[in-house]
Amino acid sequence: MRWELVSTGIIKALITKFIKLHRSLLYKLSTLVSVIALTGCTSISALFFYPQKTLISTPKDAGLAYQDVWLKAEDGTNLHAWWIPAQGSEPDSNSMVLYLHGNAENISSHSHSIYWLAKSGVSVLSLDYRGFGASEGKARLPEMLQDLEAAALWMKQEYPGKKLIILGQSIGSVLAINFTAQAAQKYDIHALILDAPLMSIAATARSAMSSNIVGWFIWPFTVLIPSRWDSIKHIESINLPVLIMHSPNDEIIPYKQGKKLYKKWQQAHPEQQLCWLDSKGPHIMSFAFPELRKATLQFIAHQRCQE
Repeated sequence: MRWELVSTGIIKALITKFIKLHRSLLYKLSTLVSVIALTGCTSISALFFYPQKTLISTPKDAGLAYQDVWLKAEDGTNLHAWWIPAQGSEPDSNSMVLYLHGNAENISSHSHSIYWLAKSGVSVLSLDYRGFGASEGKARLPEMLQDLEAAALWMKQEYPGKKLIILGQSIGSVLAINFTAQAAQKYDIHALILDAPLMSIAATARSAMSSNIVGWFIWPFTVLIPSRWDSIKHIESINLPVLIMHSPNDEIIPYKQGKKLYKKWQQAHPEQQLCWLDSKGPHIMSFAFPELRKATLQFIAHQRCQE
């Protein structure tokens, strides 16, 4: 009798779990279909961004001076960023980095990985894309590229004498590559740094969704994601020094994506100053390691690969 009660409870629990998964799957599929029907394939990109509005800390908590910067994109969207000037014992390098963070959360969590730059003589503008943090709007492409333009314009107007370098982590690498391909000359971008870069949003989505049963049902719909923002499609338009780093232990963006992007870039620009670093640790934890910080600083200073 006791076993019958236990087994009945287990069966009920399994049925409940199945119903929850089924509902979740139906919700995701219905959302996907609705987006396609109402707005077209372009807006599907919004389903792959996971912004968080709450700011959990500021650079002040890390002992850094900073300035809240309010920007306005071309379409009128109000955006928020932090200007973290070079400070501390190291001399100002006369370089500034536009930092493009990874997916989910916002600058209050992601920026901890680049605070060391300001302490090493490199000024940083840490940008929250539309929909993230205090920035207004909805996170989706191609509108997010307007956010980068607003940030770069502010940096060049406020600090015209500083060298502009773009640093993109994870999904920020897609934005960095697309923007640099369009605006390298306009904003006099000196170099590009990519940490755990994606080949494409669709390829990354397929990789993530293939890891669970629910994801397999959604997997076929990833073919509907527009490919026009794929990183690999824009590398031929970027002819400036590039540093790419990726960890073999990355479980979010496969290491092979970074390697494949690097090899394709070598083929497109055999004479370009293209540098590769094997990173360490989990996803976008490169700058937790002193040797990777040192190599990045050397690249920022000289725009050349390590000897």
